[in-house]
Amino acid sequence: MLEWLIIGGGIHGTHLSLVLTQRMKVPADRIRVLDPYPLPLTRWHQVTHNTGMRYLRSPLVHHLHHDQGALGVFARIHQHQPYTEFIPTYSRPSLELFNRHSQHLIEKYRLIDLRIPGRASGLQALSEGWRVETENGGIESKRVLLAISLSEQPHIPTWAQPFPHIQHIFDPNFQREAVLPNERIAIIGGGITAAQTALTLAQASHHSVTLITRHSSRIFDFDSDPCWMNALCLGDFHQIPDYIQRRKIIRSVRHRGSMPYDVAHDLQQAIHEGRVRRVEGEIGDQIDQYDRVLLATGWEQTRPGGVWLDQAIEAYGLPIAPCGFPIVARDLCWQTGLYVTGALAELEIGPAARNIIGARMAGERLRSA
Repeated sequence: MLEWLIIGGGIHGTHLSLVLTQRMKVPADRIRVLDPYPLPLTRWHQVTHNTGMRYLRSPLVHHLHHDQGALGVFARIHQHQPYTEFIPTYSRPSLELFNRHSQHLIEKYRLIDLRIPGRASGLQALSEGWRVETENGGIESKRVLLAISLSEQPHIPTWAQPFPHIQHIFDPNFQREAVLPNERIAIIGGGITAAQTALTLAQASHHSVTLITRHSSRIFDFDSDPCWMNALCLGDFHQIPDYIQRRKIIRSVRHRGSMPYDVAHDLQQAIHEGRVRRVEGEIGDQIDQYDRVLLATGWEQTRPGGVWLDQAIEAYGLPIAPCGFPIVARDLCWQTGLYVTGALAELEIGPAARNIIGARMAGERLRSA
């Protein structure tokens, strides 16, 4: 029986596998990461590539190592390389720098050796732990950490579903290279993802790129105020016993459909130069004017996990709030031996739970377990 089984090998699962092995000293042969993709961070790489992200929205101190200064040290060691670039004022690193540092950690700490290919399809309580069912059989572990993200739940509005030429850029089957230079492209969305995608396609000699938004650019450095990363805001948040109210706060303080100043500036420049056309409103009857419509409408806000997690919640009475998300202890324990991170932990971690900093915050909580 394993000591820890992490379900999910993205940002959260990879960071927390490093925390468990290096900070909590769990032996490498006692921990495994169950993930359907062949390599760590596969979905991260797919999504950031498709949007054409150049710089992270997160600052230099948000990365996969538990030492917040590690990425800065890595950048200084490689300071003469072209990818060691930052955006002021929060020293936001280039995507290539972040990815190279992440790969360095994966190789240095042999995190690839911890992985088991497959998907969870069932969860069964044992006398001393849990059994996770997969297509390749069951895996037993004293503790299970659900690091399940929303990365396979792109939000596709109801109106868009009947049209075959509409794709979501977060769809696992979407590849940016499939977009042809002569296509008339419409991108639906008003936030950083839509803007980055429009800029990337325009730069790649796509001569007809239209960005359709419901509102003008909303400028925020981050997708929620930095106070939600510490006790300045979270202190009062944790004093609220009503989980309906906690959910309302999370929804109200997130800057959905926003972008930082540098992306907004680049977008405005592209519009001024005629490389991108911007239309405020609904796509409506214009839909047939475009050869390809790309949705940049974010993720579904429902609880990730699917049917097998629904069944476990019902079978073991796992506590959930009216919004359907877990009610967990401070150390992110949902039930004895069962822990959560990411979106599943946001009623405890707060609005930043899904982000890179959310993974780091979860690591600190687990260390107190």
